Amino acid sequence: MMSKKSLLALLVVSLFITSAIPAATAFKGYQLSRPPVEDFSLIDQNNQNVNLTDSRGDVVVVAFVFTRCPDVCPVITQLLRSVESGIGADYEEHVSIISISVDPEFDTPERLKEYTELHKVNWSHLTGDLADMESIYANFGLVVQKNVIEAHIGDINGHQAEDSTVMLVNNTGVATELMNTPSAWSTTKFAAFEADWELNYSTHPIYGTFVSGIDGIEAPSDNSWYWKLMTYNTSGQAWEGSMLGADSVTTPTSKNIAWMASTADATLLTTPDLDNSSVSLIYPDNTTAFQQINNSNGWHLTSAAFDGAGIEFSAPHSQYGHYLESVGQEDPAADNDSWWWELHEWNETSMGWQASAVGMDSIESPSYIAWAPNSTADSMIPMPGVFVEDGQQECDGNGWEMGSGASKHCMCDSGYEWPEDTMLSCVQVDIVEEYNVGHSTTTFILDTERKPVVAWTGDNWNAEEFISDVRAVVENDGLVDTDSDSIPGFTTIASIAAISLAAVRIGRKQTNESQ
Repeated sequence: MMSKKSLLALLVVSLFITSAIPAATAFKGYQLSRPPVEDFSLIDQNNQNVNLTDSRGDVVVVAFVFTRCPDVCPVITQLLRSVESGIGADYEEHVSIISISVDPEFDTPERLKEYTELHKVNWSHLTGDLADMESIYANFGLVVQKNVIEAHIGDINGHQAEDSTVMLVNNTGVATELMNTPSAWSTTKFAAFEADWELNYSTHPIYGTFVSGIDGIEAPSDNSWYWKLMTYNTSGQAWEGSMLGADSVTTPTSKNIAWMASTADATLLTTPDLDNSSVSLIYPDNTTAFQQINNSNGWHLTSAAFDGAGIEFSAPHSQYGHYLESVGQEDPAADNDSWWWELHEWNETSMGWQASAVGMDSIESPSYIAWAPNSTADSMIPMPGVFVEDGQQECDGNGWEMGSGASKHCMCDSGYEWPEDTMLSCVQVDIVEEYNVGHSTTTFILDTERKPVVAWTGDNWNAEEFISDVRAVVENDGLVDTDSDSIPGFTTIASIAAISLAAVRIGRKQTNESQ
């Protein structure tokens, strides 16, 4: 095992849109009802001034990326490359693409030039002074936070030893390795279970997850107060309010969090134990509660990995502990229980997977686990990327694969990056500064009035569906003739009902009656 210390810079880019309405029929992405964004002037990769009005008359696709991003941004760039090439001759003259850096202090025009050449794209990649960029982020409804944090120690083939993973094998045999990405939401769920708190929450595909009630104390409908998420800033050694949904606040920020009535006394929050995760509560009457999460188990790892990857799952609690009921659309009960989700543990001695003899709650501090249909042989489950040796399989032995399908790409070891022709290979380069960056981001489609009308979040979207939305915006603005008798338009306000609302009970009082 090789150990090293590296500087990790965490750039969290999260969306806080105040007027998003999920699309019903008009668009495949999330339909927005927003005023036009203000014009701006930035510098592109060729040191040329670019204004938003330079694309006047066009529908404009606006992406937010940065060059040091090892995961989301390159995938988005390649997806947009597919959009550009697949939009069609009748539409391409009416569509422009621009990418805006969320790391302007590092992303000079020269670095943006290298990035565009690497990915073989030539649309404008823009940067500028931080003060100017911050106003642009605010104009689009983005909250950009940059925090320098301590590095983890101990790497194996460039993969941090503390970064546990979950291997998920679906019912067709396709395997995906998921990172352990705890969030404020997973931390809240873990604490609620330990403390037997009842949680009511609402989830929106853009806003994220917000708690609306704790132990029967519901935030009032008149918004006279609400449950406010607080995070402990280890650098500033102070509690801070979060504008983001609980699932958008990731480790390390989420290690110690609090939920408080917005009208309560925030000074009641005390300095937490930084060695353990915890959740503090302040009720409207200023009474308090506290729950520390001392031990990590397989349920914690499963929940954090699935939540972090945006995978819906059900893991009810019974008298025997938590059990995996369904993952996405794959539910054994829907197939008359002809199969079940089987838990596997990684055996570092034999360097292979083995079916677990215990439930996920009984696996203490796991590093690597796998979920697969019970018919899946241990030998058919790919080994964790961290143990892939040189020349053995993916990424030329200098990294490990993340994602699946069109989103699959290498997480290259330190000192390696993608060559020009593929994201599934790693070649050696000179690295001046080592760090990993993680963030979520949003790509917008603006109409000719510069109104953001559609938003696509993250990198797990389909280029063809995105193209469909771009074409719909072009047609709505009357830029091309269409053979259709009806042009897709905006959904009505009734589509607000599509916002997912969930009231759940999380606690020890559940039984196995649902089994």
